Amino acid sequence: MPSKDLENHIEFLLSVALQKCGNIYDAEDLTQETLLAALSYMARGKEIQDAKAWLLTVMGRKFSDLLRKRYQRPTVRIGDDFDIVDENATIRLNIEDDEAEKVRRAVAYLAKNYREVIVRYYMNGQSVSRIASDLGIPEGTVKSRLHLGRNRVKKGMNNMEKFAKQSYSPITLSLSHSGKPGLNGEPNTLIEKDRIAQNILWIAYSKPIAIEDIASSIGIPTAYVEPIVQRLTEGELMKNVGNKYYTDFMISTLEDMEKYIPEQKAFVNRHFELFWNGIETGLEKLRRCEFYKRCSFDAKNALELYVAFHCLDYGIYAAFSSIFDTEQRFRNRPNGGRWIAFGHVNFKAFDPKEHAALLAHSYSGERIVTFDKYADGNMLEMHVYGADGFPCYDYSYSDEYTFFPENTCIDAEITKLLYIMYKGIDPESVGFNPEYLKAIPWLIKCKIFREEAGKPVINVPVLHQDEADVLWSICKDAKSKMAKDLKDRLSEFLKGKKQEIPTHLNSVPLQKQYLYADNAMLFVTIREAISRGKLYDGHYDDDGSGVNQPPCPMVLIIE
Repeated sequence: MPSKDLENHIEFLLSVALQKCGNIYDAEDLTQETLLAALSYMARGKEIQDAKAWLLTVMGRKFSDLLRKRYQRPTVRIGDDFDIVDENATIRLNIEDDEAEKVRRAVAYLAKNYREVIVRYYMNGQSVSRIASDLGIPEGTVKSRLHLGRNRVKKGMNNMEKFAKQSYSPITLSLSHSGKPGLNGEPNTLIEKDRIAQNILWIAYSKPIAIEDIASSIGIPTAYVEPIVQRLTEGELMKNVGNKYYTDFMISTLEDMEKYIPEQKAFVNRHFELFWNGIETGLEKLRRCEFYKRCSFDAKNALELYVAFHCLDYGIYAAFSSIFDTEQRFRNRPNGGRWIAFGHVNFKAFDPKEHAALLAHSYSGERIVTFDKYADGNMLEMHVYGADGFPCYDYSYSDEYTFFPENTCIDAEITKLLYIMYKGIDPESVGFNPEYLKAIPWLIKCKIFREEAGKPVINVPVLHQDEADVLWSICKDAKSKMAKDLKDRLSEFLKGKKQEIPTHLNSVPLQKQYLYADNAMLFVTIREAISRGKLYDGHYDDDGSGVNQPPCPMVLIIE
């Protein structure tokens, strides 16, 4: 049989392997091992006559090897002996027995309190009295758990092939949050790069679900799921009611996020003045300020763009809060966090062209980095918005440089770098990593710095605290006017646009349930202001190439 003919058997082998392993990850490994064995066999000049029979025989042996590594002891057969609690019974079974294989899998999907007594009694041969002593529970509880555990094993064997779609086609869940993150970047870091955690959260979103059912849905033994669920519960992304768990934040689909964008665009275009009149008055005051006049061309435009973002972000929120007479409450979270999480789920690979409207109106809320004392003892604070909807360079990420290690707070390092360069401080004298200076050429592209006489110069607005107080006063008046002007019209617009969430989920603030009914309005207003010549555009939105870089909506404050 030519080696290329092996490809014809891959799908068949994978289906058999999936039946044996119970999850796609082990099944893929088992299929690969079988195919490698066939290639090795043929490479030695030997011929395979009945390919299917030969491959199945090899797969059976490879699977037995896998089980021998995973389980050092034989396990128990379903039958009369299994239904009887006999303190003198140690039941053994041939490792290659098909029924034993099913039992092992069913036991693996039991919750810990049932699994530990089943394993101790039947697989390790411990007596009821010994198990009760080791676990600190009554003997009657051991016998009860053995009885219930056996019933669950039997039920599990009948349902073992009924995995949810997540077991073979996992979703991707992205997490965002409002408020202050924890010291370790919670809540985002609780699921970052962890597809299993992401899929657990999605499975447990629509209703509370027992941990065994989570495990069987995702196709992973309960023993591996339990610590992940515990971590998510301790991190306050999940809650439990009795023996059931549920995801404790709102999850949206891409359809939820895109649904009302056309209506939002039409609404802003009809009522642009209601959004902009307060900002326009604020910008006129800003342009008369001395701290504005001393800024470079790019820094002036960065400051104006920041004011527009800030006023729209908080002004629309204030109008909403006034309409519904409600505020978001940020309670204390682990590791010093005070946040409200919300997520969105992707069922397939994200296609930027398919979701161009969503990308064009995306932004991340205001990020604030504060150092009470830094370098020469001054207070240092940076405010910035992630203007993701602009087709331009993002200073926080680039394939062109990897100067910031993984899990580094790039905003914090950029803040320190800006201050060091602004004050002319030797980086090493304040413990700043000199390697980070290599990011400056990229930051010049992003207009965070500019080149002057061959040297990098800070290119964003720098305000002293008393000047920042003037800025916040200007913004406060603009936000107040916007909220007042918008209230009645926005109230009518929002009717019927609340996202439906599971009925048991009572921790989601009303603002989040209406999040995608008004989330695009900020960028729609920004673009309309640019088209009317009220904000500087620099032609960055013309062709999507990112060559014409916009100013960054950022301000650095020092005391």
